[in-house]
Amino acid sequence: MPFGTLLCLALLSNFFTTGGHDRQRLAGIAVLVVAALAVLAARQIPPLFQSPAGKPLALFFFLGILGSIRAFSPVYALFEVSIFFLLYLVALLIAGEIARGGVMSMLALVQVMALACALYSLQFWVAYGAGYVLHIPLDIGDFALPFGNIRFFNHLQTATLPLLILLCCVTPRASRLRPMWWCLSAYWWMAILATSGRGTLAGMAAGCICVAALRRRHAFPYLKTVALTVAFGLLGYVLFLVVIPTLAGVPTLDAIHYAVDRTAADPASGRGILWHRALDLILQHPLLGAGPMHFAHNASDLHIGAHPHDWIMQIASEWGIPAFLCLSACLAHAGRALLRVGAGLVPADRLNQAICNALVAGGGAILVDGLVSGLFVMPQSQLAIALYLGCAIGWCRANSVAHIRAGATSLQRACAGMLIAAAAACLVIAVWPDAVARYQGDPLKRAQEALNAGTNWPRLWYAGFF
Repeated sequence: MPFGTLLCLALLSNFFTTGGHDRQRLAGIAVLVVAALAVLAARQIPPLFQSPAGKPLALFFFLGILGSIRAFSPVYALFEVSIFFLLYLVALLIAGEIARGGVMSMLALVQVMALACALYSLQFWVAYGAGYVLHIPLDIGDFALPFGNIRFFNHLQTATLPLLILLCCVTPRASRLRPMWWCLSAYWWMAILATSGRGTLAGMAAGCICVAALRRRHAFPYLKTVALTVAFGLLGYVLFLVVIPTLAGVPTLDAIHYAVDRTAADPASGRGILWHRALDLILQHPLLGAGPMHFAHNASDLHIGAHPHDWIMQIASEWGIPAFLCLSACLAHAGRALLRVGAGLVPADRLNQAICNALVAGGGAILVDGLVSGLFVMPQSQLAIALYLGCAIGWCRANSVAHIRAGATSLQRACAGMLIAAAAACLVIAVWPDAVARYQGDPLKRAQEALNAGTNWPRLWYAGFF
């Protein structure tokens, strides 16, 4: 599974990068460009828009291109369209690998992803142990060392936690990997609680509600595993972040009280201003939006964020209402296809029942967390969502007798190839002027510093306003 492995390697490299958001962005772009070039070189272009959701999805991207042409900065706008398009391409490539290799290939890919997460967690435990020995208080940043913001780590957790819990469900008791997956899932929960990841908690709660409501009698084994991992995570929080620091005589994080007080003071945490600006842009540009990524340009005076912290507001204000309706139709098709495949499973097929539950929970968690965060904006979570999407599409195809593996015509392949080449070129053209400076972490130019007002608001780069 070369494309699945490539994506997991990108996740792993971003876990250990020292440059934060900008280097993670460059790594994500490099993976997408390499995948595009590999597809073009091999001339094995997957059917892009031949699924039942193909027409609204094609129209979605077409409207994004139209909106980009008339935007303030077509280069930035086309970058956003291109990165979404190539993320979708990589998801399709991974789906094709899973459809050919079967369910076990999907589980192997999820294990590779989980191994990358496990290696990343070692950074925290090294910092924790060193702090204990040296009597240094634990800092919340120790949970997300290479990330530009603690919330970017939470976004990644939202996309990966349902799949980690899946491994706890399906790994045999005799396997030596089973304790690792349980410990990793518990640590993921502990980190969510310690960092006050309210969006991730809300997303996971919504995902579990979706599983309970839509999967009913088949939902219990997965939800039971979720509850156990939550319990172990809470136990880890109390033991490692409260009891041991208290005995060592160093301050505790007290994250739960902080989250409660913060929510009581302002449930939206300042997002109301961003949402109000997004509504203004929707009213001003209802058909084609202000241009993909252009919330960053039209909200720079607020100095709060370069995106609306809500995927619905983001698409509607930047791409336009018709594009949002097209994307909504795609999501409806996807959810319906997933549930239809799940309904056709044999009740005794515990493996596929668990996978279906995890995919339903993951979809619900991603969509709900995305209503209050930049889950669809940040580079590491974008890669994780592409991995989830590839698993979901591939699993549906591997278990659907109705799936038609029809080949594309020569004209369709030629058009798809030109789209892929153009998207890869747009990514390179957009980042090329600043790539070296952002990789090296050079100081911002005066114009960039003036817009960001001494604080960075990430979008394409960590200094996201343009």
